[in-house]
Amino acid sequence: MKLTRRQLSAAALTSLAALAQTPAPPGQRVTPEAELQAAKDEVKATAETLSQIEVPMTTEPAFVFQL
Repeated sequence: MKLTRRQLSAAALTSLAALAQTPAPPGQRVTPEAELQAAKDEVKATAETLSQIEVPMTTEPAFVFQL
């Protein structure tokens, strides 16, 4: 299965957006520290998942410079 960088990042952003919309269970109060730690854990898990996917350098350039 071939994926472009754009498809890969779109899939990651879509899954993160779905997780972000999940409401907290009722009756539990979330502290800012717990919320920050949960966000850091999500970023770390996403980075680990993305690092396991091999994308060839010839797929597409990372940046397009226009003058």
